[in-house]
Amino acid sequence: MTTLIPLSACDPARAGAKAAALGRLLHAGLPVPDSAVVPLGAANSDLPGAVGQVLAWAEQRAPYGLIARSSAPGEDGTASSFAGLYDSVITPRTPGGVLAALRQVRACVHAPAITAYAAARGLRPDDELAVLVQPVLRPALSGVLAAQVTGGRCVRWRIEAVRGLAEPLVSGAQTGEIHVGRAATDGSVVSCSQPFIHLPGTGPELDLPPGEWVTVPAAGRAPARAKVAGSDGGVLHLRTPAAWVDVPVLAPRECDELLDLAAGAARALGLERIDMEWAVTAGGPVVLQARPLTQPVHDGALPEPPADGWSGLAAVAGIATGPAFRLGPDTPPEGAVLICGALGPEAAAALLRGPSAVVSSTGGPLSHTAIIARELGIPCVTNVPEALDQIPDGTVVEVNGTAGTVRPAPTVPSPRQEGRPVSYRNAAVLTTTIPDTLPGDGRAATLVLHDPSRADLGLLARAVADAAEEPRPLGVLLPDGMPPSAALPVQHPGFELRAANGLAVLWPLRAGGLPDRAVTLDPDDRVIFERPLGRSAS
Repeated sequence: MTTLIPLSACDPARAGAKAAALGRLLHAGLPVPDSAVVPLGAANSDLPGAVGQVLAWAEQRAPYGLIARSSAPGEDGTASSFAGLYDSVITPRTPGGVLAALRQVRACVHAPAITAYAAARGLRPDDELAVLVQPVLRPALSGVLAAQVTGGRCVRWRIEAVRGLAEPLVSGAQTGEIHVGRAATDGSVVSCSQPFIHLPGTGPELDLPPGEWVTVPAAGRAPARAKVAGSDGGVLHLRTPAAWVDVPVLAPRECDELLDLAAGAARALGLERIDMEWAVTAGGPVVLQARPLTQPVHDGALPEPPADGWSGLAAVAGIATGPAFRLGPDTPPEGAVLICGALGPEAAAALLRGPSAVVSSTGGPLSHTAIIARELGIPCVTNVPEALDQIPDGTVVEVNGTAGTVRPAPTVPSPRQEGRPVSYRNAAVLTTTIPDTLPGDGRAATLVLHDPSRADLGLLARAVADAAEEPRPLGVLLPDGMPPSAALPVQHPGFELRAANGLAVLWPLRAGGLPDRAVTLDPDDRVIFERPLGRSAS
């Protein structure tokens, strides 16, 4: 029989990465929602019994219902986040609703997008996951914070905030109010237009017809009355009160509190870069999720519109050119520029099919799919309202994810021929698993991506040492921003640490220079991601 695990007793082996991280924050004294976990290893036949335990646990805790969230062992890693690819389900506190939510979240572990993302990152997909169950909060504000933390302080940060629930923000349906700053300078703020506020509702509130009124919580001020526009899935859609239209979402005091909270969470989790989902309730700010920030976020704000194009938010740095392709039921051709609305799960799946860039009509750099685009190195510009109406399919455009601009381009690089074998001569193949034997497929080397939260360091040390005499080198790639002094998985006299285009590689001395590039392969041995390494002298 399944026994719920309280958050205070969570560990990754039984509760998955997301729940275990919240458990560590709880032990550090940080504010997190009361939670319970249906553990890894629970059988499908155990779920009806688990439902009874969840309902008993939630009886006095969840007036607005429950949310079931994935907590997979491989989620929230230092290099791969799986951001937005697993399901989260809001459900009423009823036996049928809770059982359906548990089944949906558990089943999503085998979703095609998750399998494809794992392949793109060189990972083995998880076979199962735990389910994190939490009361649905009714926050005044919520959002996402990404920060670099040094000396116990956030020294470079970005906060995106909305009123009510953060789901429209993280899904890319809403562009939040943006706060960007560095420790030594004044921050900048980009306001947002938020016509609707999403809040969980009680049963009577969810039955209200459009036009009725509901009380909305407000941080640091008196609650207001908001008109119901509709409801869906236990969530009210409310029209933003007129008195709040020109009022900033996040006050300076609340911004400071969130930065202090993020610094404390980073310290508790041993992180130098943190990605934190947060909410502000009547009791103050709480941490909904905390994980490593897999890639730094570009800190640009809204640029001036170019004379011959469009401007938006610089979400993923880089420049790429390709024919525009509206996201829909058809598969985008390789090298296309995806033009889409909200950066939802379907956009995340499309990112794994080799687009040159992404342009979204809404959303921001901290939305889930923008995070995936950063991990895959795909230039991305969000919040281009005119994109869907003014960029026809087939139009060749240049996307500048560093400047946040999109403009017509005269030519497009020739697409790779379908079925043409991809050469990885002078390339190192990136993997997260240690190969039993080093393949003789023409690759220059194999690089194992070091994830300190998961790697078996002893096994990795032996594998690297054993491969010292192989004709095809085996090295270790440290993720972006990982301090080599703290992260070297192995010390061996035949190896040295080398710089490689902003990365660090533990490399056999006898192997000479590094390969030109590192590539990731899909299950059909096609190159789906590439990053230059640069030749280094021996």
